[in-house]
Amino acid sequence: MSPIDQTSQGRLPKRSRPNDVGSDSVVQNKREGVKRRRTSGVENGVEEDSRSSKASKESGNTNNRDMIVASNETSLHKTEEKPASLSESWSLLRGIAGQFSNLDPTFSFDEQYLLLGLEEAVHVYSIATSRLFRALEIAPGDSIIGYRLSPVNQERLYIFTLSGSVSEWDWPSGKQVAHWHTYHKTISADLVYGDAASDTTGSYATLFSLRERKDGKKELVITPLNSENPQSTAILETNTKIVSFRVAADGQAVFAYGGSHAFFGCVTSNQGSGSLQYTWREVKLPFSITCVDIKQDGTPKQSKAPGTLNRKALEFDLAVGGADGSILIYHNALGFLGIGSGREGDKSLAPRRLHWHRDPVRSVRWSKDGNYVISGGNESVMVLWQLDTGRKQFLPHLSSPISSIVVSGSGNAYAVKLSDNRIVVLSARELQPLATITGLQLCPRVAKFTDQPVSKASPSAAAVTAILHPQHPDQLLVTVPASHQITQDGSTLTNSPVLQTYDIRSNTHISRQALARTNVTTLNISPDGAQILPPDVKYLEVSQDGKWMATIDSWGPYPQDVEALGLEITGNTGARLDFEEIHLKFWRWSDSSGLWQLITRIDGPHSSDEGSASVLDLVSRPNSHEYATIGSDALLRFWRPVVRSRGGLQSDNVDQLPETWKCRNTVNLKGYIGGCSSNALKSASICFSQDGSVLAVCVQSTSTNPGLVVLIDVQSCSVRYSRIGVYSGEICDSSFVGCQLVIATKQSVFIWDTVNDVVRIIDLQGANSSLGGHDTRLLCVNPKTQTFAITARQLRGKASSKKARKSRVTVQVYDVHTLSLLSQSILTKEPVALLSNIHSAEYVILDAAANVQRLGCMGKAAQVSNPDDSALVKYPDAGLGSLFGRPSIGNANTPSTLAITGFNSRSSESVGLAGVFGDTPPFALPPSRVVFRDLVKALSV
Repeated sequence: MSPIDQTSQGRLPKRSRPNDVGSDSVVQNKREGVKRRRTSGVENGVEEDSRSSKASKESGNTNNRDMIVASNETSLHKTEEKPASLSESWSLLRGIAGQFSNLDPTFSFDEQYLLLGLEEAVHVYSIATSRLFRALEIAPGDSIIGYRLSPVNQERLYIFTLSGSVSEWDWPSGKQVAHWHTYHKTISADLVYGDAASDTTGSYATLFSLRERKDGKKELVITPLNSENPQSTAILETNTKIVSFRVAADGQAVFAYGGSHAFFGCVTSNQGSGSLQYTWREVKLPFSITCVDIKQDGTPKQSKAPGTLNRKALEFDLAVGGADGSILIYHNALGFLGIGSGREGDKSLAPRRLHWHRDPVRSVRWSKDGNYVISGGNESVMVLWQLDTGRKQFLPHLSSPISSIVVSGSGNAYAVKLSDNRIVVLSARELQPLATITGLQLCPRVAKFTDQPVSKASPSAAAVTAILHPQHPDQLLVTVPASHQITQDGSTLTNSPVLQTYDIRSNTHISRQALARTNVTTLNISPDGAQILPPDVKYLEVSQDGKWMATIDSWGPYPQDVEALGLEITGNTGARLDFEEIHLKFWRWSDSSGLWQLITRIDGPHSSDEGSASVLDLVSRPNSHEYATIGSDALLRFWRPVVRSRGGLQSDNVDQLPETWKCRNTVNLKGYIGGCSSNALKSASICFSQDGSVLAVCVQSTSTNPGLVVLIDVQSCSVRYSRIGVYSGEICDSSFVGCQLVIATKQSVFIWDTVNDVVRIIDLQGANSSLGGHDTRLLCVNPKTQTFAITARQLRGKASSKKARKSRVTVQVYDVHTLSLLSQSILTKEPVALLSNIHSAEYVILDAAANVQRLGCMGKAAQVSNPDDSALVKYPDAGLGSLFGRPSIGNANTPSTLAITGFNSRSSESVGLAGVFGDTPPFALPPSRVVFRDLVKALSV
């Protein structure tokens, strides 16, 4: 990295030393003199060389000065070559949460547990408690493509990966007992126990796998897992793009499919041990196959002699779901081959067609007795087809489209996997939920439509609205879609009007609450067939004491819907701002209901006679019940609660007076950007200082005022200082670390010492040529550790190679004083949120696959846990004095609507021993110091 110092040589206000000055020292008179020290030295490998330059004055109230530049010889590539320079105490922990894969859930044989697959792990959940019981994790960098319980040992689980490896696990204990590797890229896999050729149950498993060869062909192979180096035998080779297959009758029959092509195969004879011969027949169906299920008539019986075909075992029924919404039922499916009954061409072999779904069928299943067929799709409705009578039963109004349906071994329960990362276990008789397993419900990355207008295209994975609860840092508050509606081309709509609270400590879902209208039970299809999107919550902030929350949601029609009005299309959503609905909402936490209660809704918070303006940023003032917003109209507004008048009526609750929120003051910044329209600003970022006395406003660069930063006195709501040339590029985010203002743009990261008026730059041009139009740089600071973290995109390979277009994303942690690179971690998925946990000196990374990773340093954590740090949240009930009953001494505090008095002395609520341990398994417990702290706090009550 190349830290560059930019120090102005103009006449600046007189300032004190950084250690002796507070945040209020930022506000200065520009006409006073200045006394400066010029230093030159070497610190942490960064050499500073001061060069004087002539001071020049710009028009307006801001001085524009030439800079003193110091360069650093160390580049990003040299940093990678010498990883020893990075701090070894920083580590990126393996992620939790994550998206459940498209693999079918699996019931244990006793139906007490449910096994769910993720990309790099298989999670075992208890159906009785809906809690995680065990996590079976494979090697990092690989992907799970399937898993299956052993039919002869109910405690053994086989996991298949994309690289071709097979691992055997004792899932109750979480130990791996065996491993095989085929060294071939595998698309799909299944397993039978025994030898498919002899139709006998053996002592080893036989692996069926679908592979992709280098020449583009697909092959279906059989691999007996009876040695350390198993040998594979190909039973099918085709140019057809097969995507999956199903095995029946212990491997004597195979059904493979891809697109509208289906391959039926069965064992005809075996010549010698392990030599198999399959007879195949290709069938072209009238639709593209989306899902398949096989029902076998009874338990397969062994042949009287090896090498003879068990025709009774080959009699099975087949249900095939199609992309057109229809389902084909084949009774005695292999009768098409003339093997099962020899009635090829008989009318009884014609498939039965069922059609109710208007969208593709995503899952189809036979009931245990074979009298019903269960199906589900994008309509969020589960359909039960009674085959004898032709009647249908419906389970409507599920939260999201159905991805998969699984019937338990006894037939008494159904596991329904929904597209919003939720699994519901239902009783087969009453269709009542027995268990609900909810993961982190972020919308995964989707591609844009290729045949739809740009305005109706789903956006690529971008930063999501997420924060850590200031009082409960293990609780993640993130906005998620209300229903993961899937369009006809498989894309997912990503507007997020729902707030999900997720415990990243125990990996459990806590609550879910709508912050805007959701369109779940209303008509959400327009006359032209386009999806009617719900509002999108773009900003969310919680006060430091956790009592108030502010949100901003917006909604606008498609531009095509307002073209007939002949109006100009503007605004962030593509709709004209006059038709864009923008709401600023204030919520108060309710301890009784455990949810946020809406107190005030302000329609168009930045609307005026000149027109409506969108909101560009929202921040919460530290240690106070106050928020600030900035709009595209270049107006900065401060919001605070006031007691609501009730016409002389007395309030029933004296301790909690009725309140409403109003704008207490407005600061007009149009004079600084040279615009007077209602949409003068396109981008801006605002942030409070740590004590809440100063607000920094970073607005978009213009030709007259490039890199403008304005410092506002929050108490008087007046501009005290402004400077241009602080940064360059499109602004992404900004935040204070003490007196240092960190500004992240798509091009670089700038650190402005507001006391000494020094600007330093971390130039990322070597690592990132430029961010894309939809990409944004994430920034997060930790004032307690005096560090900040950013995301950067690095190009792979040399510029002349074909891999130059590919890139990887890293999270880099810097010391704010020395700008030394403390940590650099490579992420496998694109990050969508970067958060700071000041209570544990960790950074929390949330990626597009809904994985939550922690990046922390043990040395920094020890500094943060120092009891001398008075700014941290205190737990007075956790001390030994409180444990033995020592009375607490303190002064009574009067309530205030402006500041939170006595905030650090508020007693935390006891949750008891159940809240400390709960049903969390031992491997998922937090560090021992955290458990001990919670335990002492619980016993002290």
